[in-house]
Amino acid sequence: MPAVMSWRCLLTQGFVCRAAVFILTGIILIFAAPGFGSSAAHKEILKSGMTVIFEHNDSSATTFMQFLIRGGRRAEPEGKQGLSFLTTRLAVEIPDSSKIQELMVLSSRFSVTSRGDYSLINIECLTSNFEPTLKILSKIIADPIISGLRADAIKKYMSHQSEVEKDDSLIIGHHASLAAFFGRPGYEGSIYGHGETLRAIKAKDASDFYKRWFTAPNIVLSVASDLEEEQILSLLDKYLAQFPSAESSTPLPEVVRRVPQERKIFIERETKQTLVSLAFPLSEISPRSFLLNEFLQNFLGEGAGSKLWPLRTEEKLAYSMGCRVTQMLEGGLLEAYLETDKEKIEEALKALTDALTSVWEKGLTQEEFEAARAMTRANFLRDNELKMIKAATLASFEALGLGFDYFDKFLAGLEDLTLDETAAYIKSLLNPEKAVVVVAGPGVQAQKPAP
Repeated sequence: MPAVMSWRCLLTQGFVCRAAVFILTGIILIFAAPGFGSSAAHKEILKSGMTVIFEHNDSSATTFMQFLIRGGRRAEPEGKQGLSFLTTRLAVEIPDSSKIQELMVLSSRFSVTSRGDYSLINIECLTSNFEPTLKILSKIIADPIISGLRADAIKKYMSHQSEVEKDDSLIIGHHASLAAFFGRPGYEGSIYGHGETLRAIKAKDASDFYKRWFTAPNIVLSVASDLEEEQILSLLDKYLAQFPSAESSTPLPEVVRRVPQERKIFIERETKQTLVSLAFPLSEISPRSFLLNEFLQNFLGEGAGSKLWPLRTEEKLAYSMGCRVTQMLEGGLLEAYLETDKEKIEEALKALTDALTSVWEKGLTQEEFEAARAMTRANFLRDNELKMIKAATLASFEALGLGFDYFDKFLAGLEDLTLDETAAYIKSLLNPEKAVVVVAGPGVQAQKPAP
């Protein structure tokens, strides 16, 4: 939100700053214009049965390719959290140093991660080096070497990352909120697992997970490149033909949703600031709910001008504040949060609760609605400017059942959105009785009510 923050600050300045306001506001309006940023992607099915989403993008001489493998955290068995990430990382484990050197010479890079409904392998390279990069990595991914030694090495990395997460109150609060609303199979837990679950995972578990989920019909491949579509499809058919196949994609396990046993979670931590968060459960994803959730994220907590912004600027209760929406196939979270001094925990929690309750009771004004709608559109387009981000967004829309063409439908849906529809959705979602409160930081035990 840097443009909006500058706009707010500049309102009190002189002529030069008013000119800056005009320019910055113009930039936002360009992003918010109905015809700006539409997608020209196409979907094809390879001979192997793999779905391919391609968008021609000649903004740079680079090619981005993403393997999206359905499964993710919800496909992990009870007690083996982290298996999805481990298997995905093993799928790109380079078999020998010569291949590492080749990729380095090609200036090609890759990364992996796991999410609620799928895992991801991201590949980025110079377009001139796309074919040799694809040749190397496709062979590795299609027939990975999964061994105990390799798995143990990656589990050490995962264990380290799990410890790193413990230094971030926002991540800790997020995991606590997920655990409150979801069980197994489901969305709770870190993508890296933890000590007990990592010890329980064996190489055979990763091998079985790979065989079940890493099949061609279960994969969405998203490509953004300055090459022509025909060239890309020809190369993909050539190098992905050996990929494991199946008659149809594997059905995802049903997610366990639960009513939280504890509505207030207190986590003692030695940190300078204390996290105060309210989390609300989201229902199964739909084209309309996805749109409304994104709107609410912008309206409530996306920087200056958002509904929660006065908690920082006027009431001086927050070092930082925001709203985060996590959207998955069968549910998710809306989390409104702030970080405050330990002396202000009680006051900050009351102020945050009151602000959200006020929105739930009163809704929003027409002026607030129009401003939030324009900002939602601007942020959506700005967030998807890079070809790699845009390609990843298209793949996620396809995997979440919205369809890759939801990119344009999202923008059109914003134009159709009404104040009444938004107010009704807020009434159904932000009911204070549905919220889970998470307080994480120093001195929080003093806030915990006596049993």
